[in-house]
Order: sequence, then C-alpha cells, then structure tokens
Amino acid sequence: MMINKRLIGMVSESKKYVAGNVTLQWCALAVNIAMIGAISHLLERLYRSSAGADDLLTTAVAALIAVAVRFGCSVGAARMGYLSSKAVKRKLREKIYGKLLRLGSAYRQQVQTSEVVQVAMEGVDQLETYFGAYLPQFFYAILAPLTLFAVLCFVNVPSAVVLLVCVPLIPIAIAAVQTWAKSCWAATGTSTPPWGTPFWRICRV
Repeated sequence: MMINKRLIGMVSESKKYVAGNVTLQWCALAVNIAMIGAISHLLERLYRSSAGADDLLTTAVAALIAVAVRFGCSVGAARMGYLSSKAVKRKLREKIYGKLLRLGSAYRQQVQTSEVVQVAMEGVDQLETYFGAYLPQFFYAILAPLTLFAVLCFVNVPSAVVLLVCVPLIPIAIAAVQTWAKSCWAATGTSTPPWGTPFWRICRV
C-alpha cells in the first residue's frame, strides 16, 4: 500500500486531522446504517399491514436527523482534510526553505532554482490530495467493511462473510497495478518516479 511512513513522520501534526477525518466518516456510516435500519423496519411493518401513523412519523424524524448528522459529518470531514493539507504544506515548505538557508547560494550546485520553485509549489500542492483525501479514505476503507460485517452478522452471517471475503479484492487489484508500475520503473533503471527524487533531495534534513 502507498503508506509512506517517512513522509507521514515529517508531518506528524497531520495525524490528528487524518484521525478526525476517519472518525467523522465512520460516524456518517453508522448514522446511515441506523437510518436504513429504521426504513427497513417501517417497510416490514407496512408489508405486514401493521404500520401506523406513529411509525411513519418516527421513521421520518429519524431520517431527517440522520441526514442532518451526515451533513455535519461531511462538513467536518472536509474541514479535517483542509486542516491536514494546510499543516502539510506549511511544514514541508518550511523544511524546504530551511534547507535552502543552510545551503546558501551553494544550493545551485545541487539543484536548479526552477526545480526548487516547482517542488516548493506544485510538488507540495500535490501532497494535499495525499493527506487530505487518500490517507483518510485508505483507513476508512479498512474500517467500513469491518463495521458492515459486524452489523450484517446480526442479519445473515453467510452473506456477511461473503461480503467481507470479497473486500480484499479491491486492494489486491490496486497492489497488482502498483507492482506492475514498479516493474516498469525498474526496467528504466530507476527505483522511484522522477518527480519524487528532487523532492526528497530538497526536503532531506
């Protein structure tokens, strides 16, 4: 998996925002499960012709509350993603600037000025997606199936097991693509994509 411990360690401040993002997404999932459960219960009572006005009102109120909570969780998760990317950009640009100050004008002997500007701007901006979206979604993608499995076990255990077994097929496919990509880079004689090399060279302390 594309979990760069070195990069995450450089910006440890972002961990709390990533955790908050994942927590809010999980809360939205839990609320959604509760809403679907309430609607399913109402449909069951309608099928059995035992539903009353109170059941319709209760389900409607529960659905409205669930939608409001999900909206709040979505806004909060987006906020956490923004704060995470903000911390990342500030920290990495400070490191790049500090490295240039230590090197002085001699940095031109190691890297071109245009390359420094590109890494400091575009290179760091690209990490916004990594910390603000990829990492939270990665951990949420692990937590969500386990949550659904635990809930579905109360409904139908065989179905829950089948769904849980099929979940790893997605990361397996991603890992297969990554392996193929690495083999392509290895065939060119480089271990990492070209854009990553100058970034680590500049940020290295």
